[in-house]
Amino acid sequence: MINLTGINKYFFVNTPNEIKALDNINLQVNPGDFITIIGSNGAGKSTLLKAVAGVIPVDSGCIEIDGQDVTNLPEHRRAGDIGRIDQDPMASTAAELTIEENLAIACLRGQRRALARAVTRPRLERFRQALRDTGLGLEDRLRVPVGTLSGGQRQALALVMATMTRPRLLLLDEHTAALDPKAASLVMDITERIVNRHQLTTLMITHNMEQALRFGNRLIMMHRGRIILDIGSDEKNRLTVAELIAKFASCSGTVFDNDRALLA
Repeated sequence: MINLTGINKYFFVNTPNEIKALDNINLQVNPGDFITIIGSNGAGKSTLLKAVAGVIPVDSGCIEIDGQDVTNLPEHRRAGDIGRIDQDPMASTAAELTIEENLAIACLRGQRRALARAVTRPRLERFRQALRDTGLGLEDRLRVPVGTLSGGQRQALALVMATMTRPRLLLLDEHTAALDPKAASLVMDITERIVNRHQLTTLMITHNMEQALRFGNRLIMMHRGRIILDIGSDEKNRLTVAELIAKFASCSGTVFDNDRALLA
């Protein structure tokens, strides 16, 4: 499904602050994989997802999606195949537009735009069905401005928007990090339901190590731009948080230092 080969990315090149954010990343993602990604501060987790989405260019290496080399394709050329949600609920939705208007925009992701009515009767029924699956009652509030929703409701809406067109790949960049524990738990339940129902290939960054162990069939840990652990489903299901931290220390030679993860 996805093949990353020799991916390298530098920031602040030729300055005293030069940093290698991605260091020879090699990763194969199989169709239907739900991979959780954790790591120390500045490990390169978000940079990895942004590189796959085309938000930032890589300095070297190859990114393939379904056998197609997309390394040099800009973000908008990949948008039809990729759904992506940031950790900020404000970033993935348009606050001034209504729920139905946000969903209409999502329906057109990766397509040519034309002068035609975006909110149609068939689409409204599709929107209601998709929102009904979240269990939040949003299907009865289609004309409500998104800015009036709570953070959890906005992230649930963002999930529906990101998966409206059944993308080949779903990228979740700490999409529950800004939510309170109750809302985060709700959004994760919705995430798991949507991913499983549509068998979406998913990469999810999380600062919550319990989430990393509970969800998905693979777990990747990153440190200083490299993948230092790639754990399959059977081993992951047997691990505790303490054992996972110990594995990190053994592989990296340093203490795990993601402050938010440890606080969680």
